[in-house]
Amino acid sequence: MTSPVDILLPQMATGDATSNHTRLIQELLEERGIDVRIVVERKTRSGSGAISIDKWKADGQVSILQHSIGSEVAQQVIRRKTPVVLNYHNITPSRFFDAWQPELAKSVARGRMQLGQLAALTVRGIADSEFNAQELRELDIEDVVVSPVLWQMSSSAVQAGLSSNMASEDGETGPSSKVVSKDGGTVLFVGRLAPNKCQHDLIAAFAVLARFRPQARLVLVGDASPPQYLQSLKSLARELGVYDQVVFTGKVSDKNLFQWYRKSDVFACASEHEGFGVPLVEAMAHGLPVVAYDAAAVAETVGNSGIVLRDKRPLTLAMALHRVLGDGQLNQCLRDRGIRSAQQFDISVTREQMWIALKDLFDSGA
Repeated sequence: MTSPVDILLPQMATGDATSNHTRLIQELLEERGIDVRIVVERKTRSGSGAISIDKWKADGQVSILQHSIGSEVAQQVIRRKTPVVLNYHNITPSRFFDAWQPELAKSVARGRMQLGQLAALTVRGIADSEFNAQELRELDIEDVVVSPVLWQMSSSAVQAGLSSNMASEDGETGPSSKVVSKDGGTVLFVGRLAPNKCQHDLIAAFAVLARFRPQARLVLVGDASPPQYLQSLKSLARELGVYDQVVFTGKVSDKNLFQWYRKSDVFACASEHEGFGVPLVEAMAHGLPVVAYDAAAVAETVGNSGIVLRDKRPLTLAMALHRVLGDGQLNQCLRDRGIRSAQQFDISVTREQMWIALKDLFDSGA
């Protein structure tokens, strides 16, 4: 083993994209004979082997900081003036949380302040989208590389995508040519129920869609953060007369998430802040057409594999969903394009990109 590499983040958590990303970087480096230490400020059961930040000696060959919120690990880097590889996942603007969760608003504002302080200590920036990379360049970080989130698609999802492609090429009925009833359809969104994700806009659009498709349903998968926002969503659904057609699943297992992707007919995203958007990629990988609002890194992630809207007023979003649900040829085209696009984010591709982004740091002993 070479000298250790330290990867710093607030905590290791199950089902968290940054934690999963960190585990996959650890695997990538250890396969190449590089010892990796995970450093956290809060120990959890899923991160039982991690080192507490108060015991961190900053003596590794390379320190990689996962940054997306204000944290004590970032503060320790700043305090010690430790050179770091800054793996940037973007920071949600605090304005989304000011009225709902003041403490979280303070935390993300702190993260933004720390980002400015970290710029001078950054030997390389790694951004998971060009949108994020541009933020780093604006801080005068010259060495910035784009490398997407390391994301492990389940074997069932891979098989679903392969089956969908084969069905499309053979002209047989399969996921890519699913027939949706003229008065129904399942609209899916996956992600935290949070103000920046704008599930309230999805409910407003769905209320319009339900006038044309009275048997349709909207499925919102994800934990509430904060809980008050969930209550406001339920109140809105009742006010608009669609409460019985909106499903709030809460957090689900990987198996149940896979089932929701397979049972749904279109993926809708009205989020106003996505530094990358793993659920968008998951939806495309499962052969699910995507209709999304053009904000932050959404258009970059979806590319030409979905319908990307610059206007998310309820009628506009509802009509886009209605068209996808009712136009079989468009539906199939988006499914097939999405499956192909998702392949560029497959772990076999992104692992190599991440290694290219890091390897010369070890070669040079930086």
